[in-house]
Amino acid sequence: MQMLPFSAPNGRKALTVLLLFLFGAGIISLTQCSSTPAAGTDTSFYLNHHDTVDYVGIETCKQCHQEHYNTFIETGMGSSFGPATAAKSKAKWDHVKPIFDPRQNMYFQPFRKCEQFFIQAYRLQNGDTTYSRTEQITHIVGSGHHTNSHFWRDGEYLFQAPLTYYTQSEKWDLPPGYETTNTGFSRKIDVECMSCHNGMPSVAEGSINKFTRMPSGIDCERCHGPGELHVAEKRKGNIVDVNKVADRTIVNPSRLPWKLQVDICQRCHLQGNNVLKPGKKFTDFRPGMHLDSIFEIYMPQHQHGKAFYMAGHAERLQMSRCFQVSNKTTAANKLNLTCITCHNPHVSVRKTNTELFNKACNNCHTAGGNAAKMPCKATQVALSKANNNCVGCHMPSSGTADIPHVTVHDHYIRKPGNQTTPAIGNPIGLYAVNQAKPKPSMQLQAYISWFEKFEASPIYLQKARELLKQGNKEQEVHYYYANGQWQNIVAIAATLPAEQQTAWTCYRIAKAFDKRGQTTVAINWYRQAHQKMPLHADFTAELGNALVRTQQYTEAIDILSAALKQQSKHELTLLNLGAAEWLNGNAAAAMSYFKKTVSLYPDNENARLYLAEMYLKLGNNAAAKQQLNEALRIKPGNSEAKALLKGL
Repeated sequence: MQMLPFSAPNGRKALTVLLLFLFGAGIISLTQCSSTPAAGTDTSFYLNHHDTVDYVGIETCKQCHQEHYNTFIETGMGSSFGPATAAKSKAKWDHVKPIFDPRQNMYFQPFRKCEQFFIQAYRLQNGDTTYSRTEQITHIVGSGHHTNSHFWRDGEYLFQAPLTYYTQSEKWDLPPGYETTNTGFSRKIDVECMSCHNGMPSVAEGSINKFTRMPSGIDCERCHGPGELHVAEKRKGNIVDVNKVADRTIVNPSRLPWKLQVDICQRCHLQGNNVLKPGKKFTDFRPGMHLDSIFEIYMPQHQHGKAFYMAGHAERLQMSRCFQVSNKTTAANKLNLTCITCHNPHVSVRKTNTELFNKACNNCHTAGGNAAKMPCKATQVALSKANNNCVGCHMPSSGTADIPHVTVHDHYIRKPGNQTTPAIGNPIGLYAVNQAKPKPSMQLQAYISWFEKFEASPIYLQKARELLKQGNKEQEVHYYYANGQWQNIVAIAATLPAEQQTAWTCYRIAKAFDKRGQTTVAINWYRQAHQKMPLHADFTAELGNALVRTQQYTEAIDILSAALKQQSKHELTLLNLGAAEWLNGNAAAAMSYFKKTVSLYPDNENARLYLAEMYLKLGNNAAAKQQLNEALRIKPGNSEAKALLKGL
C-alpha cells in the first residue's frame, strides 16, 4: 500500500456528516508487558510525540515487520482506503438499476468502462434527459466489510460522490446523510473525515480538501505513532531490548495505561461532533496522548437514552458493566478489559473464530476465571442452541440509528433480554463522550457546530445562548452567524483586529457586513478570509462576488479565473466569473461560464436568470423563455422571472 500520487485524474451550506467506515479486527488477549511501561499518564515519555517527528508510511514499516504487514493489510483498517480499482471495489457495477431521489427528482447510476468507474446523475422529463453529469470515481473508502463509498476529484480537490455500495445487503443507495440533504457531487472531504478513514493525511495550507499526502489505507502509525525517529534509530543500529525496557521512539499500545490505550481506539471508534481544543488540529493527536487534550466528542442526549450509532464502539463498550467493573477494580497502570482484550489490530476479524472471542469472555466468566463469582448462567441447552457463542448472545448484531442497510455488533455488553433500545425521544442537549467535566466554552462550540453541521433544532441554539457569556469573541461571532443576527456581529467586529482573527471569523464578519448592505467594509473582511485560506474556493468566490457588485470587474476576473484553474467545477466561482465577464462586456465568455454552471448545477436559479437576460438581448426569446421557466421550476415565486415572462 503505497502513498497515492495526487495529480489530476485522467480523462448553501453543506452538512458535515460522518462518512461510514468500519474497521475490521481480530481477537487476541494482550496483557501488560512485564517491563516498565510509560510512566502513568506522562505523555512526554514517547519521543515520537514531538511534532517534528514525521510519518514514514507502511512500506517502510514493512521492511522490518513483514509478518505483521502481511496480516494487517487484510484487515478492515489495512484495506480502508485506496484508488478505485477492480481489486479494491466490492460493488456490483454492471447492469445496475439507477437509484432515484424523489426530493431532487434525480437518478444516480453507477457504471464502469473497462477498469474505470463512474457515477452519473441525470434527470428525466417525459422520457427525455434534461440534465446529465458524470464523474469518474478516483478513490474508494471503506474495506467493503460493510460499505464502499466513492470519491472523485476536481483538480486536486477531493469530494464524495452521491452513491454508496452497502455490501452486506448488496445494494446501492445514497450515502448516509444524503437522504435528508443530497449535496450531489459537492460534499467536501476534509482532514477530519480523512484522518479517521485513512492513514495520516496532509492538506495544502489554506485549503480544506486539497490533499498533499494521502496514504492508501490506515497504517501502522495510526496506532504506534509516527515512525521517522524509530526508523532512524534502528538504521543507526540502536536496538532496544523491549523485554527489559520500552522503546521510547515508538508507541507500543499494550504498554499504555488502559485509558490511554482506549483513547487510541476511540480516536475514530467514537461517534460524534469532534470539537477541537484551541490551537489544535485533528492531525495533532498521536497514540499515547490523552484524546481530550486535542478534541472533545459530543453527542445528543435524548429524553429516553442514547441511540446506537455505527461508529460508537468505544462508548458502547464503556457503557458495559464488564468494562466498568474491570477497570474500576484494577490499578490505573494495569490492563483488564480494553478493546485489544478481544481485538488484535494486526489480524482480520474474518481470520479469527468464535473460540477466540469466547476465550476473552471465559477469562472472567467461568468457575475458574478471574471472576469466579460471575460464571455464565446459561444452561447447557441454551449454550448449545447459541453454538456456544458469547458474542451472539451478549453483543448481537443490529441496525443502527444513522447508517442504512448495515448491521454491526453492539459493543454494549448486556444480558439477553436487556438489549432492546427504547425510543430515544426528543433531544434535550449534548454531552461530552470523552470528557466528564467539559469547559463551558467547549460546550458552547459544540452546540453551535452541532446546529450547523448535523441538526438545526432550536434546542441547540437555546443551549448555546445560555453559555454565550462563557465564550470568546470568535465564538460570539459564530453564534450570531448561526442565528443570522448580523447587527450583533457588526458591533463585535469593531473590537476585533482583522489580522488576528481566523479565516472563518473573517468570513462570518464579512457576511454580516454584506447582509447589512456595507459591501465595501465586507470586501476588506472577505480579503482577510481569502488571504488566510487562499485555496478555500468558497471564500474566493464570495470575494469575487462582492467585487463584481462594486464594479471592480478586472480584479474579480483575475481572482476568480485563478481559482477556476485550481477547481474547474466550483459552482459559485463559475457563476460569479460569468457575471464579471458579462458586466465587463465579454458576452461570449460570460455565456460559456453560465452554460457550464447549469450543465453541472441545473438548479442554480441565478445562472438561469443570467442566461435568460443574455438570450433576450440576443433576440432569442424562445431560449430566454426556457431559462425563465427553469428559474420558476427552481423557485416558483421568483418575481423577476415572472415579470420577464409576462413581458414575453
